[in-house]
Amino acid sequence: MKIGIIGAGKVGTTLGMYLRQRKDAMAEIVGFYSKNVETAKETAEFVGTDYFEKLEDLVALSDTLFVTTPDGEIAKVWDCMRQLAAESKIDLNQKLICHFSGSLSSDVFVSIEHFGAIACSLHPIYAFSNKFSAYKQFHKVNFTMEGNEKAVETMKTFFESLGHGVCLLKKEDKAKYHGAMSMVSNHMLALLQTAVDTLGQCGFTRKQAYESLETIVTENIKSGFRFGAVEALTGPIERNDVETVEKHLKVLEPQTAVIYKELAKVLISMSKEKNPKRDYETMEKRIDNMK
Repeated sequence: MKIGIIGAGKVGTTLGMYLRQRKDAMAEIVGFYSKNVETAKETAEFVGTDYFEKLEDLVALSDTLFVTTPDGEIAKVWDCMRQLAAESKIDLNQKLICHFSGSLSSDVFVSIEHFGAIACSLHPIYAFSNKFSAYKQFHKVNFTMEGNEKAVETMKTFFESLGHGVCLLKKEDKAKYHGAMSMVSNHMLALLQTAVDTLGQCGFTRKQAYESLETIVTENIKSGFRFGAVEALTGPIERNDVETVEKHLKVLEPQTAVIYKELAKVLISMSKEKNPKRDYETMEKRIDNMK
């Protein structure tokens, strides 16, 4: 497999460096192309491969193309490739083209079969925090995939051979799937920030807040993954302590109280599953009635 990478940001750089370092990967990183030549050059130097000033030159040397641009650029990249193919400047026949958007499906590659190519969407379930170091933990990543059957099977076999888990999606589920990923990635940080701000109102410094929260947050998350979120659940809602929950809602800032109430509804549902003989009716009514 000869892989050309279009886009030299965090995702493209991580994939390139990771696959270059995996001696067991039956793949060659041909190089990088980016609208910003200097970015492509910087990434290529880091990864130890080539960069291309013309997209057609990268396509000509690759049998597999990874489009790792931001979501809004993927269709534009494909439009450019289609135009080049229509003008016979590139040959897309037998090429496998993948993008790495979490929310977009492979449908973004409009009429790809007309050019004799196949496509799929791949999404690494990972937060690409740093362009030059994210590859170090990439071996732990699972993927989701959807698209052309042959394309999916090829990429599934490839990444599974490197030890990655792969889940197959329906294209109509991409947005819902990405919403779930955003909640556990970004929304959890928003919840952490809300707790830090609330502790700040109680006199904690930011440093004290983070230090105080680290153990309870990390241990709860570990328990959630070890036993499942329902079994790991503790706290006043789970034990049906209505009085304590009412005290919380009376003193929290209005916006924070809204967050608390919405999450409390989910926690009640979880608590019912964990404790089927416990009556949470009063808890539900009090939360609904609290303003």
